[in-house]
Parts: sequence; structure tokens; C-alpha cells
Amino acid sequence: MKSKFRIFTSILFCFGSLLTVSLALIIAINFSNSVQIFSKLLGETLVRGVGGLELALRTHLDAAEEQANFIATHILSKDRAISELEGLADFASGSFAAAPQITGVLITDADGRFLGVRRTRWGGVEHEWSETKTDQELALLTEFMSNQTRPSWGPPVYAEALSATVMNYRLPIWRDAEFLGFVLVGISTQELSSLADELSEPPSSRAFVLFGKDRVLSHSYLVLQPGNVSFEKPLLNVNDVLDPVIQRLETASPSPEIVTAEGVDLGLVEVEGTRYGVITKSIEDYGETPLIVGSYFDGSGIRELIRSILRTILVGAGVLAVGLILVFAVSRAISRPVRKTSEVAAGVAALEFDGIEPLQSSRILEIDDLSSSVNAMLVGLESFGRYVPRNLVRKLIRENRVGAGIEERQMTVMFTDIAGFTSTCEGMSPAEVAEFVNNHLTLVSRCIQDTGGTIDKYIGDAVMAFWGAPDRIENPALRAVSAASALQRALARDNEKRASRGLPPVRIRIGVHSGQLIVGDIGSPDRINYTVIGDVVNTAQRLEGLGKTVDGDAESIVLVSRAVKDSVGEQFQMQRIGPMNLKGKSDAIDVYRLIEKS
Repeated sequence: MKSKFRIFTSILFCFGSLLTVSLALIIAINFSNSVQIFSKLLGETLVRGVGGLELALRTHLDAAEEQANFIATHILSKDRAISELEGLADFASGSFAAAPQITGVLITDADGRFLGVRRTRWGGVEHEWSETKTDQELALLTEFMSNQTRPSWGPPVYAEALSATVMNYRLPIWRDAEFLGFVLVGISTQELSSLADELSEPPSSRAFVLFGKDRVLSHSYLVLQPGNVSFEKPLLNVNDVLDPVIQRLETASPSPEIVTAEGVDLGLVEVEGTRYGVITKSIEDYGETPLIVGSYFDGSGIRELIRSILRTILVGAGVLAVGLILVFAVSRAISRPVRKTSEVAAGVAALEFDGIEPLQSSRILEIDDLSSSVNAMLVGLESFGRYVPRNLVRKLIRENRVGAGIEERQMTVMFTDIAGFTSTCEGMSPAEVAEFVNNHLTLVSRCIQDTGGTIDKYIGDAVMAFWGAPDRIENPALRAVSAASALQRALARDNEKRASRGLPPVRIRIGVHSGQLIVGDIGSPDRINYTVIGDVVNTAQRLEGLGKTVDGDAESIVLVSRAVKDSVGEQFQMQRIGPMNLKGKSDAIDVYRLIEKS
């Protein structure tokens, strides 16, 4: 007997083994490298490099924006010209105390007078008023700012009064539509270079800020020696700074093996046999030209680090492959019978029992029990389905009418019956009679169901059907007459086959009537039928019986009421029989006969 396993034990063993082995190997291999990886890669680069430098740079530059806004707000609060404001020089000088990183402030009015405030080499503050006509470049800047409505960062400029290159934030001052002047706040490259120097640990690591890709804005070399800068050349080129690493930034090779933070790039630069890892990030919030914040560190160990990571990945991949093979095998053993069970369940839900194959046994205990239970259920449902009108149940489910009670609808009812059934079955054995009736009912049922009709019940060889429930049909009478016409043609073809076998023809009578009916669940709690109740049913049955009187020898005769004929219109040819008294009816009804189509 084949061994069987529980599904919980199987999954737990496979996945547990996979995770245990994989994690054990990965932890063992990475344990010896973890300290070096985190201290070297994260500690020396991101934490003390780009991340810290970017934060400090933003703090300095944002302080310039805040002080410019503060001064402009003060000026707008006074209803006087800038040059006429008392204590403006002292007020502007006070901004240096609030923002020690600021190197100089320039306040210019619309008439060409300007107040210059600068920090001295010894930490003091100087200020003086002058005319813009003494400085042609400043006069051009004033004219330019008179056409600006929004603050902006200008490109670095060399300020002769400060003997330094400054990053400058410029804010125009408007009162309604009147241009009052502008405020310019500058931060020197020496001040910014102090940030880079604080975050550098030469020679193993160094921080820097570039203006664009080829000019140096901040570097520890510029703290004491700003270099040969001038108004024409406010920033040094990367080749002018004695730093061979940033001189080779354009040739840095990317290192995609190491994942960095979003927006941060990592590259490798080799200088005289030493490898440096260079981390850079572009900042585009301070002017049209982006600022490149960067840091580099001695990266000679990166290659070995990458190799170690690759070895770990390869080993882990091998373990994972073995695990996946096991998982695949177990998953297949579980998924195939489960999928087959789902297919069987879908067939059962659709009441399609024919053609469903029994589920096979499984070595997994729970699945084997499930298969056995489903197979037993399938046998029971197949037997039960022979006695339940499956087509009706499908419609009830589709129309959400299961257990919905009763309602009144405009419907059409049909009755069919074999004329001379006793004489037709004379000489047949009981089995032959049953086969004959089954074949006839199959023929009638197909014509009814093909037109959307619902078979209410079989009464011996007779059939009762209706249209208009549970599906809502716009013209149920037209569907019913179409079914009757199709039944006439099908019976004619079947009689031709019977004649070829020497059998007598089958003759049927059909009655069709339309009207308001009660339809829904009718019966006792332990046995309920979905059926119709009303006088329309009796009338349809009487019309079927009337066929014997109208034309008892006809192969097929279809009698309909005036209500049916009016609903059908001219789509079918009808012969008027006239008013007829039906059994149990006090008033005569107008009867029509459907003319068979050739």
C-alpha cells in the first residue's frame, strides 16, 4: 500500500528545509563580511559623505532664502523708500547674527542707491551706502531685477568687496505694481568649502560640491586657498584643483552591483593604482545649473566586497534551486488534484454532470480524502440530477430567483399531448413504451428549451411548458409559437424516419394561451416546485384537447388563443377557427390554428 502524507507535513518539511538551509548558509557566509560592508560602504560614504554634505549645504542655502525674505518683509512693512528707512543698515547687520553662514547682503532701491553689508575677516560686520552708477555690473543687475517678480538663485559671481566668489539669492521687492528694489544674500565658496572640509577625512575620503559637471563650488582645498578667481572666472575648473579624483569623474566607471539610495550614483575611479568609490547626487533646487554633491573614499576593497557578494549569491542560488525543485514537485502533487477538483466543482455549479471524470487518488492524505468525498458527491448529484430540471435551476440561479417566493407576470403556457397514445403503443412491451415516450419527450423538450421555454412538468406523454419566467422575455407568446412551429417540423422529420422502419406516425396536439399568471415556489416545506398557477394554464390545456375536435386526424395541430395571435402578429400564418366553448369555461374564446410551414 502506498504511503500517504499530510499536506501540512509535506509543505512544512519542504518550505522549512528550504528556508532553514538557505538562511543558515547565507548567514554563515555573510557574518564575517557584515562589519566591513556596513562600516566601509554605509559609514564612510552615505552617512559621512553625500547625506551629511547635502543636509549641511541645504541648511546654508536655505538660510540665505530665509534672511532675504525676512529683510524684504521688514522693508514692505515700512511705507517709505528703501534709502529713506532709518536703521536699515543695523537691521540688515542683525541678520548676520541669525545666520552666521551668510557672507554678505546687498539691498538696492529702484533709484540706484544700494546698501552693502559684509562680514569682515575678523568676524565683525561692515556696511555702507553707494550709488549703482559706480558699479556698472550692479546697475545692469538692478535693471534686470526690475523685470523680475519671483526670487531666484543666480550663478556664482566674484564679489570684489568680499574678495570671494559667492552663491547669491536674489529677491525682488514689489509693493502692488511698484518696484521698490531687491535684496541679494550671498554665501562665499570658502564658507561652503568649510562644510566639505568638516566632512572629509583625507586622504582616504573627501567631500565636494560641483557647480554643473566641471566647476568646483566647494572643496576642502578652497578653505585657505580659494585659487585664482576673478569676475571673469568666479569658479575654478575641476582641472584647476589639485585633486586627481574629481579630475577623473567623467571617466568613472559605474558600479551597478552595489545598490544605493534613490538618486545617488556610485562609480569607481582609479588613481595611481588606488581605486576610489565616488558617490554623487544631483540637486536642482538652487538655480538653473544643478549642484553635484559628492564624496569619494578609498575603494580598493570594493572589488573584493563585490566578489564576496557574488559568491554568496551563487551559493544561495544553488540552495534555492534545490529548494525550488522540491517545492515544484510538492506543489504539482497538490495543485493538480486541487485544480481538477475545482473543475469538477465548476461543472457541478453549472449542473453539468455529463462527461465529468472521477478524481484520481493522491499520496497526500487530505487530498485523497477530498477526492474520495468529491467522487461520492458526484455520484449522488448525477443521480439526483436525473430528477431535477437542471435547465430551470440554471435559470433560477442566473436570475437570482432561488427562494424568491411568488410573483405575477405576463406569461405564455403550452400543453402538448400525443393523440391516440394507447393505439400507438399497442403491441409494445413496457420497455419499448418507455423508450418511445423518452424519445418523444426529448424531441419536445429540445424545441421548448431552444426557444427559452421552461418545462414545468411531464404528465405521462404530455408536456407542460411556459415562457416568461424565470427569464424575463419581451414577447413570450412569440417564443411559444416558434417552439410549436419547430415541434411540428421536428415531428414531421421523425415520422419520416418511423415510416422508413415500418412504424406508424406519431400525432400530437398543442395548445397555447397567454395571460397573467402567478409564478414561483409552490408546495410544502419538504417539496417545492417552481411552477405557475392561474386560469391561463387551464385554458392552454383545454385548447390542446380541442385539437381532437377541430382536426382529429392531423399529424400535428396547434391551437392558440386570440391573445397569442395578437402578440405574434403577422410573423406566423394563422387560420381563424372562430369562437369555441371550452370545457369549464362559461364564455367562448376566439381560437386560431397555426398553419404549418412547408
